[in-house]
Amino acid sequence: MKHENTIRRPSLASSIISDDNRTNLSIGDTLRKAKTNLFFSRCLTAILAVVIITLVFVAFYTGYAAPLFDYVNNAVG
Repeated sequence: MKHENTIRRPSLASSIISDDNRTNLSIGDTLRKAKTNLFFSRCLTAILAVVIITLVFVAFYTGYAAPLFDYVNNAVG
C-alpha cells in the first residue's frame, strides 16, 4: 500500500536536485539544460551569420570591397 507522503524514485538515476549544478542532476534536468544551451548556441550562430552577411553586402554596396574585387579580377584575368 502506497503512503501519501512517499515519492517513488528511480533506482538507476538520481532525481534529487542539489545546489551544485554539476552533481546529482536527473536525466531530465540534464537534457533540459543541454537543450537550452543548444538553443542559445544556435541563436547566436544565426545572429552572427546574419551580421556577417549584412557586413559583406554593405561593403560591396558602399564600394569598400571594390579594391578587393579589382584585385581578384586582375589576378584571374
